[in-house]
Amino acid sequence: MVTSEELDMTFKKVGNDFGFENVEAEFSAYRGLKVRWCRTINNASFTVSDYLQGAPIEVIEGIARTIFSKIRAEEKTEYPECAKEWLTSDEFRELNQDKYIERNEAIEDMENADDSRLWDAYYKLVDAGIIDGIEGLKLFWSKNESISRAGHSSFLMRVVIMNRRFLRDDVPKEVLDYCLLHEIASINAGFGIDLLERRKEIADIMAGCPGREIAKKWLDQIMMEI
Repeated sequence: MVTSEELDMTFKKVGNDFGFENVEAEFSAYRGLKVRWCRTINNASFTVSDYLQGAPIEVIEGIARTIFSKIRAEEKTEYPECAKEWLTSDEFRELNQDKYIERNEAIEDMENADDSRLWDAYYKLVDAGIIDGIEGLKLFWSKNESISRAGHSSFLMRVVIMNRRFLRDDVPKEVLDYCLLHEIASINAGFGIDLLERRKEIADIMAGCPGREIAKKWLDQIMMEI
């Protein structure tokens, strides 16, 4: 577990390598995985998601170097392989998934939720061979209906939140299957790949969904995005 003092010292060390004289860094309980910063010419302060507290110190240092490279507008701004490997590991998910779910205000109260319909749709897609199953996946209905977005997913946390509007009797069952497939495909597409490559991979998976034309027509009619 990385302490606040170790985080601060690591960012100070990396910041000095990039010419920053005064650097401060602290953990913050953000809902998502993010790093925020405020800087002047040679000073910088950072608030870092506490989802990174369980990371090895070399991962923290790698992330810090990437961020300072972005601040200095240097060409190489990708996260190092050690950071990518840890962020996409089962260890990261196991350490942070419950915390992410607890903080996410869009998720329906889990004590009252009936997610059987979601899991039925998921296993139908997996059993049909349309999509690969995801270890550690959690499925939820949204707390409120949305008129604009079908669902949300977190690749790193392995969490999918579907629009509870799909529970209405007048919504074709193909709509939930199609929209859930999009979120699962988004997770299966992987982390850090080229945006165009990612979109193509998701589109290829979506093309194999039975009832997709029915679902697309319904979504177009109400102008809802996936």
